[in-house]
Parts: sequence; structure tokens; C-alpha cells
Amino acid sequence: MDVKKAYVIFLGLGNVGRSLLRQILDTRDVLASRTGLRLIPIALADVSGLLLNPDGLPEETLRAALQATTDGNLLDALPGIRPLSEVGNALRAGAVLVDVTASPQTEPTLRAALDAGCSVVLANKIPLSGPWAEAREFFEHPHLRYEVTVGAGLPVIATLRYLLDTGDRVTAIEGCLSGTLGYLCAELERGVPYSVAVSQARSLGYTEPDPREDLSGRDVARKALILARTAGWPLEMADLSVEPLYPESLAGVSTEEFMAATPTLDEEYASRVAEAQAGGRTLRYVARVGPDGGEVGLVAVPQDSPLGALRGPANYIAFHTARYAEIPLVISGPGAGPEVTAAGVLGDVINLSATT
Repeated sequence: MDVKKAYVIFLGLGNVGRSLLRQILDTRDVLASRTGLRLIPIALADVSGLLLNPDGLPEETLRAALQATTDGNLLDALPGIRPLSEVGNALRAGAVLVDVTASPQTEPTLRAALDAGCSVVLANKIPLSGPWAEAREFFEHPHLRYEVTVGAGLPVIATLRYLLDTGDRVTAIEGCLSGTLGYLCAELERGVPYSVAVSQARSLGYTEPDPREDLSGRDVARKALILARTAGWPLEMADLSVEPLYPESLAGVSTEEFMAATPTLDEEYASRVAEAQAGGRTLRYVARVGPDGGEVGLVAVPQDSPLGALRGPANYIAFHTARYAEIPLVISGPGAGPEVTAAGVLGDVINLSATT
């Protein structure tokens, strides 16, 4: 079997980026024998700089980068680092650029990559959730994929595309799209105080270092907007109402001050849980979106409903369509974790490399 070389450029080497690089190194021989495709990382970039070899970075360099960044260092701890501004030198027709950052600063590089004939895979939701006039190119470009932006390794975007490609008409999408907030709701349901549940989620690594990044609902809103736009509804963020899980008065304080203030919210959330349970319901952080807009926030759902039955950080996405009118098409499973997310990115890389 002839082997086709596929060159890969990394933006970001955090938890997901490292998992992706490990998966490429561990599986590329198997992939080559199964598909005739060999993935070759040629560039690794983070905020500190760039490692680049157009013919492929040596395996010892890749392993050293994994070790250095796992230990908390950036790539500039390694020899041969170049300025990040040279990332354009890595762009070449047929290569695949993967954005596994959470940065709002990568858009110029993404556009330059597409202009250079690269394919692009996004784990970064920010470029897809900005103003539609700017994000539209990413949704419509034939060489861009973004499966893991909703549901991590779950085939959410692929299923939505399948429905649309086969002529179904999507009328509404709803679900629980945050493993972090799913964990929080499950703990509240168990009677754990809000402050303790937030602290536990943070210590387990379920939240960002500042838990308000998750508790604000912004991440869920971005996912809902990506689903809406994929469905053909060119909504803006302003078309979604978003309920944060903390008051506006705590939005501007430091992370430490926020964590110290969380016990003041224990009574409020315990009361909301008790009120829901009194009616045979439980609280879930739910996103609902349709052609005209949507809402994201805490909802009291029946305890015996699919949403009510969710446990821990599981995701649940229901597609209501013309074909699936009485019973929606549902996807559910683990919606977080670097390994499953990286596997989803890898699937997009393989698909694009094999078809371009």
C-alpha cells in the first residue's frame, strides 16, 4: 500500500493538544497500515513560541515537548524555539492545522491557513461563536471541521450534518452540554452545598482555574450557538438568553474573592433544589435553541426524564426534526476529557487528510 504523508500543525499544547500528539505518535503505524495515511507533525506552537521542521519534527523533539509541557513549562524551555510570528512559515497546501487552544487570538492564523490551502480542525469554540459576519467563512469552508466543539468525542456535529444532508428539517435542539455543570447539578441534587460542589469541581479539574468561566454559562452558550449555526440558523450570541450561576455582584472580583464568597450562595441553591424536588423534579443546566433564538440556564426537569436521569459529567443532546418529531434523536455520553476530545480531533484530521 502506498503511504500518503499528511503534515500536521499544532496551535496549543495543553491537555488536549498533548493527548492528541500522544495519540498520533502511538497510533500512526497502525493508521498507516490501515489507511495508507501517515500523520507527520511539522510544527508545535504555544504562546511562548514555535518548534518547526517542514519535513517533520524528530520524535525525540516531540517527546521532549510532551515532557516539558506536562511539567508545566512552555515550549520556550526547549532548544530550537522560534518566534510565534513565524508560524506562517509552517502553512502549506495540504497540511492540517489544529487549533486546540481556547484563545481569541488565533483567527488570523486560521484564515491564513485556509488561504494557503491548509485544512483546519477546531477544538477552539471562540472563532465559531463570534459575529456571524466573521464566523460564516469557518462554517461554510469545505476544508474545516469542528466536531469536538460540542460534545467532545461524541458525534454531535456529524449527526447534525447527517440529518441535514439527508434532507431532514431540524426544528429545535436541546440538551445538557457541559460536563462541568452536569457534575455541579448532580452534587446539588445529592444535597452538597453550592460552595462545596464548586470547590470540588475545581479541585478535580472539571472547571477552569476561575470557575466563573464555566459557571457563567458562556461556554454552553457558545456550544448552543455552534449547533444553531450548523443547523442553518445564523443566530448571534445576543439571540440567546444566558443565566449565570452566580450574581452580577461577583462578576468583577478576583478568583480568590469569588471562591471565598461562594458560601453566601449555598442557601439560595439549596432552596431551588428543594423546590424542584418537592415537585418531583431536579435541576439541570439546559440549552434550548431554535430558528429564532434560545435560552441557556437552570431548568427544573422531571426526575424520571432523560435529562433528569443524567448523572455526573455526561452530555445529552436531543435533535427535534421533521422525521424525529414524536421522539427526538438523542446522543448521550461523556462530553468532556482530554483523551476523548483529542480522539475526536484526530478523527477530523484523518478525515480531512484522506479527502484532500
